[in-house]
Amino acid sequence: MGLPGRADPLSRRRRPVLLRLIAAERAIRGAALIAAGIYLFGHLKSDLGRIADRWMRRIELDPNRPFLHRVVEHLHRLSSNEVRIFAIAALAYGVLELVEGVGLWLDKLWAEYLTVVATSLLVPLEVYELARKPSLLKAAGIVVNVLIVLYLARRLRRRIAAHA
Repeated sequence: MGLPGRADPLSRRRRPVLLRLIAAERAIRGAALIAAGIYLFGHLKSDLGRIADRWMRRIELDPNRPFLHRVVEHLHRLSSNEVRIFAIAALAYGVLELVEGVGLWLDKLWAEYLTVVATSLLVPLEVYELARKPSLLKAAGIVVNVLIVLYLARRLRRRIAAHA
């Protein structure tokens, strides 16, 4: 029997696929957010609306469509201080997600606790955002996050009971 937070050799072979999927999703999202934060720091004084417009045209999206036009217009108006805040937030959240992902991949007990707490704390904000601007995508995101919390909480309870 291993110590809490450490996987014994037998449990390594039986790691649940779902835990691996959650770990991979968190790590990929974390890496993407870190990359976005670094990109934003490198473009503090840039016109992000112009950059977005150029990229949309490259991938053959029409930046004049109403939703995309609003996004481009909003990006045009961002100040360098606002971009800096978004860059810091992206880096911080990206590091958190990456740490969660790596910890879950390595089957660390602390990572399960961290993921349960961090994800649970964000659910009320997601619900508020859903109430403010409802969308099927936001609702699906909340459902997925709640299911992740329930799954990890159940795993935690079982792991703690097994080590008690």
